[in-house]
Amino acid sequence: MRTISGFKRLLMLAIVTLAMAVGSTYGSDEPLRFATLTSISKAPPAVVAEEKKYFDKEGVKVETKLFNSGKSAVQALASGQFDIAMIGDIPALALLGQGYPGKIIAAGLGGPKRQALLVKTDSSYRSIEDLKGKRVGLTKGSTDDIALEATFSKNGMTWSDIQVINLRPPAKASALQTGEVDAVEAWEPVPSVIVTKGIGRRLLTADGDISDIVGVIIASDDILRERPEDIQKFLRAIHEGARYAQDNADEMVELLSEKLRVEKDVLVEAIPTQWWYIDVYSDTVANWKTSVDLLKRLDRLSKDFDVESVVDVSYLSKATGLEYPLAKSAPEAMSYPKLSAAR
Repeated sequence: MRTISGFKRLLMLAIVTLAMAVGSTYGSDEPLRFATLTSISKAPPAVVAEEKKYFDKEGVKVETKLFNSGKSAVQALASGQFDIAMIGDIPALALLGQGYPGKIIAAGLGGPKRQALLVKTDSSYRSIEDLKGKRVGLTKGSTDDIALEATFSKNGMTWSDIQVINLRPPAKASALQTGEVDAVEAWEPVPSVIVTKGIGRRLLTADGDISDIVGVIIASDDILRERPEDIQKFLRAIHEGARYAQDNADEMVELLSEKLRVEKDVLVEAIPTQWWYIDVYSDTVANWKTSVDLLKRLDRLSKDFDVESVVDVSYLSKATGLEYPLAKSAPEAMSYPKLSAAR
């Protein structure tokens, strides 16, 4: 997620290696190799599709691997170890901008509420304006930048109004607890971990400041060319998986606790901040363009490129029977999952 020249060189080497490889031929009986993350944002559609046998119902074999690190997932996709990946839009767009031969074939999950600005529980801070001159921890070159920039714009603030402290996501809770920073910007499940452990509270979320915080499903050109029908079956299965997850929040607490090894109290806190969907809404490409603008500022694109040129929604349209992009924006179409009062 950061501007790391070594990582850029590694990606370029992987892309060149992939491009020079002998053209592969995929047999229809071989599994699609799918990479995604262990995060509660990215994993659920695939977890549900496997648990509910949706892949079997569609007649497509899928070999899923869950990565703890987005960086590792990107490297594995770039080196040709996987055919499809569901990852964050920023690393995916950076990869495509470096020349990876593939396309974005769907938006993979979202929800601006899952991006939050947090302060200590007993803090006197009550608004974003109270943080002027304060130390705010965030992960540079990530959706933290996008969300906080949108919040600044809405409230008449700029980056010069705060002191930015660059933190990896796992370090944010402890940094807030020890007073290393006055606030942290983070995506789920870090906000829910901070809240459930009594370290801090949400000062605000990105809900209402930006229309969506959305990931992507990216596939290699080879797999799209050689197995288009299997790609459609795959998309149909995880589309169904995402809808099931969205409509069955209570069941997802149990399932994700078991499959992802996340504490149930964290899931109870985090699930109502998620939009689980596999679609492309009217505002999706605009959100990806915002991410490209960030990559340009970080000098992570060797050349400019048009987002539309790396998006192909035809496979998703054939899978679902819908015309993309959909007429509604994500906020118009989606609502946050609700857990039962019993929880």
